[in-house]
Parts: sequence; structure tokens; C-alpha cells
Amino acid sequence: MSVTNQHQEDGKTLPQKNFTEELAILRKALTKVIEKNAEKAERITARYSWIHVHQAARYIELLSMNDLEKILETKPLKTIRTNTLLTTRDRLIKGLEAKGLLVKEYKPTPYGIIVEHTPIPIGALHEYMLGLYAIQGPASMLAVLAQEPEQANRVLDMCAGAGIKTTQIAQHNNRAKIIALDINNRKLLALKNNLSRLHVDNVVAINMDAREVPRLGKFDSILLDAPCSGEGLIPYPAKTRPRTIDDILTRVHLQLQLLDAALSAARKNATIIYATCSMSFEENEYVINTLLKKRGDFEIEQPRIPGEPGRTSYAGLRTDPSLARCRRLFPHLHRTEGFTICKLRKT
Repeated sequence: MSVTNQHQEDGKTLPQKNFTEELAILRKALTKVIEKNAEKAERITARYSWIHVHQAARYIELLSMNDLEKILETKPLKTIRTNTLLTTRDRLIKGLEAKGLLVKEYKPTPYGIIVEHTPIPIGALHEYMLGLYAIQGPASMLAVLAQEPEQANRVLDMCAGAGIKTTQIAQHNNRAKIIALDINNRKLLALKNNLSRLHVDNVVAINMDAREVPRLGKFDSILLDAPCSGEGLIPYPAKTRPRTIDDILTRVHLQLQLLDAALSAARKNATIIYATCSMSFEENEYVINTLLKKRGDFEIEQPRIPGEPGRTSYAGLRTDPSLARCRRLFPHLHRTEGFTICKLRKT
């Protein structure tokens, strides 16, 4: 594994689209949603003070007041991912049970384990230090399963962070060259540590703005786990931040630019997974639909993972019917983090 800094010799960056019209349309729609659901939203935030009234109004519109309350009251499963480069799920389960942990298979994946009880912090076990597992949420694991990178030769993890999904990709394909990007040097240090602990050696990590990724050439398989509002974690007061309309619009703008870059870096017939730890329409279906209209050089496929269908309408906004092929995961329905996963095919 190597870590490099990416500098442009000419000091120039690639031009970025600003998506001004699309963001204005979205702002107008969301302003109406806030006004429409103001009273109900205030009742929600009076009980759940860690979310913003704008968030409450948006999710009442997307789902219902009852569903939002259920989400806020549901704690997702605690899960780990077996490192199949070093061991098997059955062998790891037996070892953990011998130490007094209550664990069982997370059946939607071939390597996930649900931790129902542990007498020792899950990040302090000897098996963790040896790299036999990674701590990873249940929905987070499904993004790489949807990617299916087994046959790819050149794989990209665009916003790799600490590399949890990067190392998961390596479990599916430890022969491909995996390029992992992040703009934050500190996160790349964590990625380097995880690669070493999990015995992954086919990754090149680059410190760069992922919007510049077309400079790196073409890829067969791309994971864009886009920076988002983190609203999929709203059941956890300590892990979430209140988000206003302006916060959402700022994220959507970045997500549009990132997905545009991903599509430009994808070879013909390449797979692009667009995923967020968010249940919002704005950060998912709206982003993809905008690029579908502007570019028209990809199709949406249904990934082979569980989840509810993507939304094709919200707050008076409508998308292409194919957005229903995206998969949505909810705490109150699937016991996962809130997550949205969309599989795109470059044409």
C-alpha cells in the first residue's frame, strides 16, 4: 500500500459545474415543505431536540410523522465484518462466543456478524487487533455488495475516509488495483492503519479532491460513498448534527459535482455505486436524476441487496421512473443505519 499527495503541476483544477438552476428548484420545493409541516415538525423537535425543525419537516414529508418517530426510537444493529482474507465467519463466531460474546450471522451478507452482547468493547478484542474483523454498520456493508467488484481490474473508492469500504472491496477482489482517495490527510492515516491491520496490500491511497478524479484515467468499478448530511444516524443523538435547508443544499451541490466526476472517470459499461448514509430524497434520487437529465450517459440498475424502492416523487419534484431501482434502508424497517444505495451503469 502506498500513500501519495496529488498535486497538479500547472496549479489548475478541473472546471466544476455549479448546478445553480437545480439547486434553486430544490430550495423552492424545500421552503414549501418547511412551511407546510411547520407545526408537526415543532412537535417532533420538542421531543427529539437533537434534530432541526427543517429535518423534521422534510422527513414528515418524505415518510410520515409516525415513521419519523419510529426511526428516532429505533437503534440499529451492532455489526462487524469478518475479514475473509484471514478467517471465515464461522471460525470467527466460534472464537468470539468462547470469549462470552453473544453473536450471530448478519444474513444479508456473507461475512457480517451481529453483536448482541459483548463483555469487552468490540474494538479492544485480540481478534480485532489481529485484523480478523472490521467494525462496520449493516447497511454500510451492502454498498460494496451492490458494487460487485470481483471482475474489475481498476477500482476506485472516491471518498475513502478511514478505508472501511476500501478494505471490504479488497475482500471481494484482492488482485485488482484499488485507488482510494480522500481530501483529508488525517483520514488517510487511519486508512493506512486499517490496511495494515487487515492485511490488505493492493491499495494505492491518494490525498486529493475527488472532484479531480478524471485526471487519474478510467476505472472499471467506482464506489462513491458521498459526503452527506449523516441523517441516517439520527437515532443517535451523539452521532448526528442538526441540518438546515442550507446545510442540505451545500451537500447536494458537492454530491452533484462528485457524481459528475465519477461518471467522467468511468469506462463504458463500468459500475458506479452512489451511496449515502442518508435517507433524504434530496441527497440521493434528486442528485442522480439531475445528472441523468444533464448527461444521459448512464442507466440505473437494481442492486442485489435488500431495501425499499427508491422514491420517484417528493415535495412536488419528480424523477425518472428508473430511480425506483435504488434501494433505501431504514432503521425502523431493516434495523440498519439509514442508507440509500444506487447502482449506475455507464453507457
